[in-house]
Amino acid sequence: MKKKKEEFIKLLRKNKVRKKVIEAYEQVKQLDFFDEAFSKKLYTEQPVPIGSGNMSDPPVALARMLHYLDLKKTSKVLEIGTGSGYSTALLSFMAEDVFSIEFLENLAREARLKMNNVDISNVRLFAGDGFYLEDEIGRFDAIIICAACQKRPIPLTAHLKPGGKMVFPMGPAYRQQVAVMSNTVDENSGTAYPTKFHEFCEFPLAIGPFGLDINRFNMDD
Repeated sequence: MKKKKEEFIKLLRKNKVRKKVIEAYEQVKQLDFFDEAFSKKLYTEQPVPIGSGNMSDPPVALARMLHYLDLKKTSKVLEIGTGSGYSTALLSFMAEDVFSIEFLENLAREARLKMNNVDISNVRLFAGDGFYLEDEIGRFDAIIICAACQKRPIPLTAHLKPGGKMVFPMGPAYRQQVAVMSNTVDENSGTAYPTKFHEFCEFPLAIGPFGLDINRFNMDD
């Protein structure tokens, strides 16, 4: 496993991922967050099953998203889509405070147990819909969405500090690009929330109006 991890770190360097992101990957063990039955998939470019029919984030795409997030040690970051908790643990080594919200309650519960087992204390985990947040949760320096959006989740900027970044996959099912949206106004065009698009990726669609809106599908119709 040690050799596989070293090869994976080399892959991240080849993909020009920031040093602080690579350092986080060096600190976190994948075996702490994924079932040992899938050990052959660990530290590869393949997503790993995490339960309830879900898969982990595409490994290299996740690393690039963390790269674009460009967190500081003092950052307060919101993650939407906890999954196994692996990406949450990575964030914990790059930021001061991490708030993570998982739509599926069983995954949120399991991620909380894993976080306790590795003694990570700067993370707060919640179960619920990350696209509809209470005002009391406050504002963040950065937001990362670990699921694909078919349109920009503009309402979430209410929880993003001025100048903050939101990173998420954007596009239709099976084909997206990593989007980096800034909570600013472009000085030249006057456009609010300027967004840059980067490499292609493939994430499952987010559940909700910005991804897969399950309310549109009524089985009684």
